[in-house]
Amino acid sequence: MMINLREKILAYGVSTLKDEELMAVVIGNGTKKNNVLDLSEKIVSNKNGLNLNLEQLMAFNGIGVAQACKILAAIELGTRKVQSDKLSERIVSVDDIGKHLINIIGSTPQEKLMAVYLNNSYHVINEKTIFIGTIDQATVHPRDILREAIQISATQIVIAHNHPNGTLMFSKNDQEFSLRLKKCCNLMGINLLDHLIITRKSYSSLKKLNLI
Repeated sequence: MMINLREKILAYGVSTLKDEELMAVVIGNGTKKNNVLDLSEKIVSNKNGLNLNLEQLMAFNGIGVAQACKILAAIELGTRKVQSDKLSERIVSVDDIGKHLINIIGSTPQEKLMAVYLNNSYHVINEKTIFIGTIDQATVHPRDILREAIQISATQIVIAHNHPNGTLMFSKNDQEFSLRLKKCCNLMGINLLDHLIITRKSYSSLKKLNLI
């Protein structure tokens, strides 16, 4: 099995492997009861996706400490690679930003608020994590977002936060915070383009729903 997967990588590239095949390469070997591909398929298809800790991984028959550590290291390496990717210097749309942020924060287990700062030509100047945790007016202030915009002379902002539970619905707090931020942005001559809710596979726009 492993020889076939290695040959597939050599012949066609690692990107051609399915999720369970990639996991099989990381694990290396299966057990008498479960071959490595069957074991890998059980792991990648579990209800938590790949948001598993050491104990949860070791609950799978055939996964010991060494294999669990390999899996966690591979997932963390992939996460860091994605998070290091930046939007290109080309002109971007809100849709481009939404798709980009799905990769950045869509799968994170904690709620994160991010801001993407742009100039008048819709080129990204910077993107920054503003806050980690539940977002409401008591925990996040517009100045936390606008401070960076002023320092880098950004004229437009897209804010976004992820919902680890997978819902694309905006809460009352989300709308109230967005309206408050929009008022502050207007006073500073900055345009709040949108507020996005990010999940693992999609995003929703507060502006498209006419909520700001």
